[in-house]
Amino acid sequence: MLEVQAKQQKNHYDTLNVPRNASRREIQASFRRLVKIYHPDKNPGRVEWAETRMRELLQAYETVSDDQRRVSYDREVRSAEARASFAARMAKKKDDPAAQSRLVLHYLLQGRFEEALELHERLRSRRPTFDLASHLDECDYRDTLFLLGEAYENRRQWRTAVRFYQEAYEREKSGPRMRYYFDEVRDRLRVLLSQRLVRGLAPEDAIKTYQRALELDIGKRESALIYKKIASLEDRLGRRQEAVKALDKAKNLCPGMRAIETMRKRIAGA
Repeated sequence: MLEVQAKQQKNHYDTLNVPRNASRREIQASFRRLVKIYHPDKNPGRVEWAETRMRELLQAYETVSDDQRRVSYDREVRSAEARASFAARMAKKKDDPAAQSRLVLHYLLQGRFEEALELHERLRSRRPTFDLASHLDECDYRDTLFLLGEAYENRRQWRTAVRFYQEAYEREKSGPRMRYYFDEVRDRLRVLLSQRLVRGLAPEDAIKTYQRALELDIGKRESALIYKKIASLEDRLGRRQEAVKALDKAKNLCPGMRAIETMRKRIAGA
């Protein structure tokens, strides 16, 4: 909610129509005066509007009339304003790729995915060679990769999401672990590769996509299930020997999975 307030440049003090250094008595007096104006009984022609104003008033009053909550709220407001100020400064530096790169990350961290993607795509269109890695340190760059993947996944642009997730995964795997999301990005890649991207693909392309999923450090059961799917596709293509090989790999990973043995006997005996 604080982000919404920051975007609207409105906070609890604005709602109560008092300055930020207002005393408790001034806050109380203004609250009582505004209640008389906005109370639903005073606005029979627009009750819903009045109820919304009253909820805002009550929330604002309960926050800033309590000393501890007011200190915490003031800190959050200052932080939000500092972030807004940072974004404004970076946005003005349109010809500075480093500043624009930091702005992309800033938008992503704030959950403003569409703004981040729009800016990133605009930067790429202006300069085809534009590379975020050239303007962010390694830690920030990995965060940006992960969040760009998440943003494109939210857009249901699976292939683009995989591209960013894959780079984040490879950097985390080959270099020192700098963030907590290694397992998270691996699991997202697994789901995208083994469930999302394979939909509607020709069998050959689906097999290649499944094989990409197998290159991840996933569990034995997940790998066995993917090998089972590959076997099914190989069988559809009439490649029984390849199908049996895939099932044997699945069985080695999960010996107790009965469906694999049943499927193997059917294909081998066909």
